[in-house]
Amino acid sequence: MNKNNNNDLLPEGFKVLLPNNAEKEEFLSRKILDILNKHGYLLVKTPLLEYEDNKSNPSTLQLENINHEPFILMEPSTKKILVIRPDITPQIAKLASTKLSHIRRPIRLMYSGEVLRNAKNLYQSDRQYQQIGAELIGAPYNRGLLEIIQLIKKIINKLKIKNTIIDFSAPSVMRYLESIINFKTNSGIMIKEAIQNKDTSLIKIKKYDYLKKIIECSGSLKNAKTNFKKSIFPQEIKILLDKFFKTLDYLEKNEKEINISVDISEGNSFLNYQNLGFKVYNKDDSNVIAIGGDYLLDNNEIGIGITLMTNNICNSYSYKGKEKVYVEYAINDILLEKVIKNNKIYIRELLPKKNSIKEAKSLKCTYILNSKGKLIKIGNIN
Repeated sequence: MNKNNNNDLLPEGFKVLLPNNAEKEEFLSRKILDILNKHGYLLVKTPLLEYEDNKSNPSTLQLENINHEPFILMEPSTKKILVIRPDITPQIAKLASTKLSHIRRPIRLMYSGEVLRNAKNLYQSDRQYQQIGAELIGAPYNRGLLEIIQLIKKIINKLKIKNTIIDFSAPSVMRYLESIINFKTNSGIMIKEAIQNKDTSLIKIKKYDYLKKIIECSGSLKNAKTNFKKSIFPQEIKILLDKFFKTLDYLEKNEKEINISVDISEGNSFLNYQNLGFKVYNKDDSNVIAIGGDYLLDNNEIGIGITLMTNNICNSYSYKGKEKVYVEYAINDILLEKVIKNNKIYIRELLPKKNSIKEAKSLKCTYILNSKGKLIKIGNIN
């Protein structure tokens, strides 16, 4: 019999989380949600399935391109098309502008749930995974963005993930370029490739020389600002970049502990952000552990949010579970309740006359609670 038969049933990008990994993910999820809750974010839950909506406001937050189209189903009874959510943030944006439109602003919402995507991308190798996020709706722009950035800093510090960097991009600039350059022509395809690969040598047309300067606005915030100030751009792009760098200056001034980098030409994101987008990287393993930015709701309010990818965070987090205690059969409930502590897991023996030491070791227990009610470390037993 092929031992891998069960794995053959799973498409690429899907996986089973066995006890240790499932426990680790749940532990991290609770820590993150606790932090968000303590800062006033209210938990909402959104449906896994929705009817297809072809009348969405094109200005609101939505999928970036056709490669990110969601999985679809047909409802047997109505023959209507259903979509499986590929991201929760657009659902929160819709909720805030409809059922929660009467709530006094700013409104702080958080969520946790599984999403399903039809393709992998550069920052997410799984096609099904858990998202946890915080969305701040109707806040003053700079103060709201600062709060979101400070939240992610608190989460990173709490989880003791070191060597992280927040990489900012300007989707407004890339959107403007798409409005003036036809990326479907031969020259447009080459320009798009130059931007995506950050290869200035591919830009051959003189009138697009300024694109080389956009590509060069990358690296540290100081380096990117220096290149911006000494370069000449079309007026519209200059206005957009000036606003972008002023926002980053505000963040750097008010939150000195964050490590900022810039990549103006980074337009590849799962969602269609407005003026600013960012990704949080763990530089030790290049994992993207969070992604965020600003967006417009249907009612033209500004939303600013962060989405944390728990599968990538798990890869960056060293988890040590609670110690386990093997409880011998003779221990009664009253005695057990007296010795139980929240920082340990207690596993009861269900059959008498077991070899307690052997059973405890097989269950990876650190201690045995013997029949006399004494807690003994297994390593100290002869």
